[in-house]
Amino acid sequence: MVVGSMVMPKYADPKIIYTPKDIQTNMLSDHGVNLTYMQAWRAKEKALEFLRGHLVDSYNRLPSYLYILEKTYPGSVVKLQKTEDDYFLYAFVALSTSIKGWEHCRLVVVVDGTCLKLAYRGIMLTTSTIDASGSILPLAYAVIDSENDASWR
Repeated sequence: MVVGSMVMPKYADPKIIYTPKDIQTNMLSDHGVNLTYMQAWRAKEKALEFLRGHLVDSYNRLPSYLYILEKTYPGSVVKLQKTEDDYFLYAFVALSTSIKGWEHCRLVVVVDGTCLKLAYRGIMLTTSTIDASGSILPLAYAVIDSENDASWR
């Protein structure tokens, strides 16, 4: 926690890349403390937690975030699915501006997925198309636990 609080300012600017190896080097040169890579990695994680909050808190705020999206963009399709134990399962968002923009797009949709690799694993799916001016128009996105029949529904 101490090292994390010391390196926290380095992570305030998202443009700066500051790796655990950098933490090791700086702690040795500035303070004469030799850290293992794992200690430096934990310090980085703690610094990010100090800045962004804990991941669990983000998931707890998700329902209110989705509610605000619905109120800000009337006509949007926003769905949140939780387990019986009230744990996050799926989220789907299609903003009304994207839905209206679909009328002026080519009839080609690109679907892509990427794996989420932090403590809470899952897959983020995105759909997009090309509008009349040749620009990419995002249509919808979803976060799911895995690619299976239930999540596609």
